[in-house]
Amino acid sequence: MSAVARHDIREMELSGQDDKGVSLVVIATAIMPFTLLFGNDRSFTFQSVVPSIVLMVVACLFSSKARRLSRQAVYVIFGFLTIMAVSNFLTASFQSYLITSNTVTRFLLFTIIILFYGISTSHSYSRRELSFLFKSIGASTIVTSFLEIRRYLQLGLYAGRVSPVTLLGQDLDPNYFALLVVVQIACAYVVALYSINIITKLLYFIFICLGFVSVILTGSRSGMLCSIAVLGLGFIAYYLEAGSSKLSTTILLIVFFVVLLFMASRFMSDWMFDRFFNNDYDDSSNAQRLNYWQNAIQRWPQRPLFGFGVGNYNYFFAIDRGMVGDLSTTTHGTVTDFLVDFGILGLGLLIYIVGSSVFSLAKRHVYIMLAVLPGIVVCTVIIGAERTVALWLWIILFRVVANYFNCHPNESLYDVFQKGKR
Repeated sequence: MSAVARHDIREMELSGQDDKGVSLVVIATAIMPFTLLFGNDRSFTFQSVVPSIVLMVVACLFSSKARRLSRQAVYVIFGFLTIMAVSNFLTASFQSYLITSNTVTRFLLFTIIILFYGISTSHSYSRRELSFLFKSIGASTIVTSFLEIRRYLQLGLYAGRVSPVTLLGQDLDPNYFALLVVVQIACAYVVALYSINIITKLLYFIFICLGFVSVILTGSRSGMLCSIAVLGLGFIAYYLEAGSSKLSTTILLIVFFVVLLFMASRFMSDWMFDRFFNNDYDDSSNAQRLNYWQNAIQRWPQRPLFGFGVGNYNYFFAIDRGMVGDLSTTTHGTVTDFLVDFGILGLGLLIYIVGSSVFSLAKRHVYIMLAVLPGIVVCTVIIGAERTVALWLWIILFRVVANYFNCHPNESLYDVFQKGKR
């Protein structure tokens, strides 16, 4: 274990909470998916989670514990701020035409994102708080399914692709929406498998079904593929890890998968079935995405270390799209987004954040989290999720779980959900 990890574990153990409540830091993180109801941008980026940001600011103002950052968080925050400052300085000096009126806004937004990440992951979570985080994110499928099914009914049970609309009238991109649902499904799945309460199990299996229907209606192929991967790999990991599983869970899982098949046959029209299973992977959508990625990789060597600065690559993306103006997306892929915005150093930081969490989870044998990760990562890679809530929510979640089991190596997820408090 690295010196940084050992130091962070010691700090979290020393600052462990004895109270039975839930910190504002945890609440701010847990309610993010619920703010989708009033989202005001298609990709559901951090500009839509103002309530969470306000709560985090309040927590930092009134709690010294909230302001205490782990070394890992300090390195990540300092690293990204340095990369953004250098990249924008180089762009302003040598390619000033890439700078737009939104450059400063994007710089500030990403600064908020990494500060939110740092504060949320530095907090010392109790069992109650970790359970609360999983349950809140899993239960938030109520919000996504409400928006999706509401739109489906408004369109008269439309047989094509249904794009959800927030209560503020904002259309949501189906692929970004589906990524959030995949994260929600993963959290609900963990709760359903590891909770000791049969009512809780049943409730969260229902939440998964609602999320699955939402993914079907969006017509998102990446969302469908990754939802199946999360459920399938999670199922395998659970039974390998659990050994002699309880009969109630086994029965519920059988009923659950039968219900999923029924709901798929009920809500998946012929058009959707063809889109999911019969379309050529060399269709126009996939070919276009691959072309964007190729263009990004070809331009990346112009700024190999620090990138063009967050959002500044949009100039080239507009050219690739044959459009004029400042677009809100970049390369239609998270890995290539980080590569052109932050260079190889920024992409390396992202890999470090995820990789260190994976290493810790593997070392502590938290295999269910590793099992659901491939589905989430694949869905993330396929779309440009760099500044979205969905991306940073699962990154925060995995870091928090890794930190918790580093501090409590003799516990398991059974302890978290069966005992519920610390």
